[in-house]
Formats: sequence, C-alpha cells, structure tokens
Amino acid sequence: MTRALALALAPLACVAVVVLGPTKRFERSALGRAHRALGDAAPRVATALVTIAVCDRKRGAAVASACFDALDRPNPLGQIVYLTLAIGGHASFVEGVEKRLLDGGDARGWTAATSAAFAFACATWALVCCSEPGTITRENNEEYLKAYAYDEIVYHRKRCRTTGKDAPARSKWCTTTERRVARFDHFCVWVNNTIGANNLRWFLLFLFAQLVLVGYVTLACAHAVRRSMTRRDCWSLIFQHETPSGARATLGNDKALLYRFVVYHYAPAVTLGVFCALVFVLLSVFLGYNAWLAAKNVTTNETFKWELVRESVETMKGERAGGSGDEQIDWGEMTRNKYDVGIWGNIKEVLFPPVKTPSAFALPWDALKAKRP
Repeated sequence: MTRALALALAPLACVAVVVLGPTKRFERSALGRAHRALGDAAPRVATALVTIAVCDRKRGAAVASACFDALDRPNPLGQIVYLTLAIGGHASFVEGVEKRLLDGGDARGWTAATSAAFAFACATWALVCCSEPGTITRENNEEYLKAYAYDEIVYHRKRCRTTGKDAPARSKWCTTTERRVARFDHFCVWVNNTIGANNLRWFLLFLFAQLVLVGYVTLACAHAVRRSMTRRDCWSLIFQHETPSGARATLGNDKALLYRFVVYHYAPAVTLGVFCALVFVLLSVFLGYNAWLAAKNVTTNETFKWELVRESVETMKGERAGGSGDEQIDWGEMTRNKYDVGIWGNIKEVLFPPVKTPSAFALPWDALKAKRP
C-alpha cells in the first residue's frame, strides 16, 4: 500500500509544483524551490537524454531545442495525459470495482451512474478544448474597449502592435497561442486552450465535472469495499493474535489489521479510491479558488498584478510616513478593484460575457489558423 500511495501522491506533487510553484505566495516555499530547481534541471536532463538516444551531442541539442520550441506552442501533450488518466481510470474502475465488487458483477444502476459521470467529465473537457476564449481582432476591438474600460491602476491605455489599435483593458497577448485574449485568465495545458472572457464559464463547469467524477469514484470504491466485506461476513472473523487489551483481534477492534486486510484483498479499489480522494481535495481547492476569483471579478493573471500594486502602495506609505503628510491620499481607492460590481454582477459577467462572439466554439486547428487578426 505504501508503494501505491507513493504512486498516487507523485503526480499530485508534480501538479502542485508546476501550478503553485511559480506563484508569488509559494515562491519562497518548498514548492517554489522545487519549481525553480525543476526549471533549471529539466532542460539539461532532457538534452542529455536526447543526446544519449541519438548518440550525437550536436544533433541531440538540436532535437531537444526543437522539442522545447514545440512545447512553447499549443500541443496535445496535456490532452493526451488527461485522456490517458480518464480512460485508464474508467477502465480500472469498471473492471476492478464495478464488475467485481458491486452487485456481484451485474452493476445496473452503478453502470448508468459511472457512464453518466464519465460522459459529463469528458463532454465538458471537449467543450473547453473547442471553446473560443474571446480573441480580440481589428473588427471587435472597439466593442471590447467599451466593455472593459481602463481603471488607471492596473490597466492603462497602450497600443497593441498586432492590431495597431488600443489594447482593451484586462486583455493580454497569449504567448502560447499568439493572440490577444479578452479578460485573459491563463493558458490551460489540460485543454490546450486559453481561458478568457468567453470560455471561463465552461472552464469552471469543466472543473466541477472533474470534481463530480473523482468524488463519485472515491465514494463508490469505499462503498464497494465495505459492501463486499459485509457480504463475505469479514467483520465476524477472529484472528490468532490479541489486541493490547487482551481480546482476540477482529477487523472491528484492530485498525492496523483492518488496514492490512483491506489493502491485501482490495488493492485495486483502495489504490483508485485513494488517488481519486487526493485529486478530489486538489480539485476542490482549485475550483474554490477560481470561483472566489470569479466572485471578486479578478482573473488569475490579475492576481499577480494586484500583488505588485499592493506592494507599491505599502512602499509609498512607508516613504510618506516620515514626511509632512500635507497631501491627503486615499490609499484604499488606489487598491480598489473597479471591475468588482458585486457578487451577482460579477457572476453574471462570467456567465454572460459582455461581448458576443460570432462563434462560441472552434476546432483547435481553426483557432490556430485565425489566431492573428
């Protein structure tokens, strides 16, 4: 079980390092240090491995460089990983839990529930993959300028070199997909798409669907193990050794024995259940954080900008603390989010973007063809 738990924790630790490591809040923590070390070592290790594979240092460096360039552009690697985990997890659950432990191989309602949860998760994933994030072009630039005014705190008027026009506030040039996206949030590798004004709602739905799926699998695994043990009357088993109190050991009074028994007899269900439980916790935090940002009308990209603003304000406060203080400054106004129109107004903006796009969805290759305005 220790090995299985380690295998379950390893991918979650990698995700935490990649996702949380570069953030300002965790930059001085172990996650931040691990992210910097990974960023420094990964290119060298990858280049060395490629060089060994091709048996030529110069050619290996060229191949590795080409691979790094490809990873900086939209690529299906994250999507392949997601589909591998989703399909592999579904197959493991059906074969190792549903058929073996639930309803004696005739799952009935469990089969329908499993199919529904899996279909919901994959459908929302495909929805976000093919969603249009809100690409700004010369044609719709004026609409976005009206929808997102400059707050003169985080966003100031500036010229977009691609469109040749003023860049709307809250927009950002996505370096991965090479297009300017309205209300830019981030680029998600799992869906190989940028998250912006037009598809943030679908991204939140995608996270919720994944949460439903892993939560269902976790509960189903726990229920399957308990049901099987009850059917086999495992709780009445009496073992040779005694507990510290002197009583004969049973699965009910010896937790260590229960742990070993369950791991030995129900390894597939326990491994899958523990992995999904850990993913459930991680997704709960991530979805809660994104929902909190949406309720405050702040994007992931803007959280870094606001941190810099608050640091600058604190510095200004310190510099003026020893001065005469003749000029009255409203420090609260300098850090107030002018896009925050209340929880319901903010949620409404996420669900119903202020600028309607001709097409809310596009196939990935169509999006790449039209990425430059």
